[in-house]
Amino acid sequence: MPSVRCAVAGLLALCLPLALALPGGAPASTCGSMAPAHASISPQTGSSPHSVNASVGNGTVEVRIMGPTYKGLLLQAREPNMNVAVGTWSTPPMDTKTLACFNSENSSITHSNTKDKSSNVVYTWNPPSNNCIKVAFVATVAQSKETYWLKLRSNEIEVNCNSGGGGNGAVKTTFGFAMVLSGLLVRLAAF
Repeated sequence: MPSVRCAVAGLLALCLPLALALPGGAPASTCGSMAPAHASISPQTGSSPHSVNASVGNGTVEVRIMGPTYKGLLLQAREPNMNVAVGTWSTPPMDTKTLACFNSENSSITHSNTKDKSSNVVYTWNPPSNNCIKVAFVATVAQSKETYWLKLRSNEIEVNCNSGGGGNGAVKTTFGFAMVLSGLLVRLAAF
């Protein structure tokens, strides 16, 4: 009987690091695929009870995972047709942490434990510059180790496109200035 106990204890010791590795968040090795490292477990294929909601604030974007409570996530902002996280996340809410993906600090958010998180949790994202950028927020959301949805997407949003800091905003501002200037030149020519 002692040899059976030793064998069971040995197996538990081997499995324990695997069981404890993911409750602390997604590893950086999952940044591109956004697929959890849950061995032999595939994502859900039906529609998700969760959705990713993004709203533009004062130079930042507030993101929420809507739906029932969830335990784990990996959240990134991505430009259309790109597989790299852009921008940075502000101080993460309780029970979450930032993750350096693609050699960029604070470019992703993941869970720091498996406590329930709700749609009341707000993740604050900062765009990479003052230039106009179009992004969608992409999240893998886990209700449990066995039940997760891969790469849920928000609607695409434009950030800093009308602020005069670049992109369309700068074009509109420059066009407006040119119109005023041409009006002045016409008046001066008539004088």
